[in-house]
Amino acid sequence: MNLKTLQSFITLAEELHFGRAAQQCGISQPAMSRMLSDLEADVGVKLLNRTSRDASLTSAGQTFLDAARQAIAHMDMGVRAARASVVDGIDALKVGMMLGVAQPYIGRLIRRFKDAHPETRISLYYLDERSIGSALSTGEVDVAIAWEVSIPAGLHRKNLASVPLSVLVPTGHRLEQQETVSFGDLNGESIIIPARDRQPIIYNIYCQYAGEFGYKPTIAIEVATHSDLYAMVASNVGIGNAPVVEGLIYPGVSVLPQVPVLSLNYDLAWVNNTHTVDGFLALL
Repeated sequence: MNLKTLQSFITLAEELHFGRAAQQCGISQPAMSRMLSDLEADVGVKLLNRTSRDASLTSAGQTFLDAARQAIAHMDMGVRAARASVVDGIDALKVGMMLGVAQPYIGRLIRRFKDAHPETRISLYYLDERSIGSALSTGEVDVAIAWEVSIPAGLHRKNLASVPLSVLVPTGHRLEQQETVSFGDLNGESIIIPARDRQPIIYNIYCQYAGEFGYKPTIAIEVATHSDLYAMVASNVGIGNAPVVEGLIYPGVSVLPQVPVLSLNYDLAWVNNTHTVDGFLALL
C-alpha cells in the first residue's frame, strides 16, 4: 500500500465507476480492478460492492476513504513544509519582548530578518521580567529582548541598543516648551510607570534612581506596555518617564530629553544556538 494506491482508491470511491476512475488515474480499467483487489487483500475487508452495472462503498470502505483522505492531506502538508524549509531554512521565529522594546530599531531588525527569510513566520510575544527565563527554556520564544538588568543569569546575551530615558507629556503641558526636563521639574507631577508586579526590577531601580536626585515619584497609574503608556499620557492621566528613541511620534504626546541622561541597555537573550537563533544572530 502506498500513496499512489490511496489516491487511486479515493478517485474510484468518488467516481464509483472503474472506467472513469481508471482514465483519471492514467491506468487501464483492469489495472484499476487489480489495485482494488490488492488493497482489499492488504486491508483484510471488502471496501467496494461491485456489480456489472454499478459500484458502491461498503461501511468499511467509507471509513477507509476518510482515513485515506486524511493521509493524503497530512502528506501534502509535510511536503509543503519540507519545501518551505528548503527554500527558507527557518520555518518560524518567536521573539519575546519586554516593556520598552517595541522601538523602531527592533522593527528594522525584524525587517532585515524577514528580507533574509521571506517564508519564515515571525511572531512577537510580550514578556514580563518573571517570565523571560521560563519562556526561553520551554521554547515558548526562540529569543528574548529585554533590559539587561532584567535578564536572568546563565543565558546567552548580546547587546542590541541603548535607549535614553525620556519624559512624555501631554500636548499643551507646561513642560512642553522646555528643551530638557530634570527630576526637579517633575516634582508635583503624577508619573505613569511600569506595573510593579510585572516589572519589579524596573520599578525598583527607577524609584531608587529618582531618589538619588531627591525626587519621590507620585504614581498616577501603572502600565504593562508602551502602548498603554502613550495612551494614558495623551489622555492627560499623568506624565510618562520611559525609554524612547528620538523622533518617535504619538498623537497628543510630546517626547522631551531628560537630564541627566540615563540610558537603558537592551540585550538579546537566548538559551541554545539553534538554527533559528543562529539565523537571527547572523543579522546583528
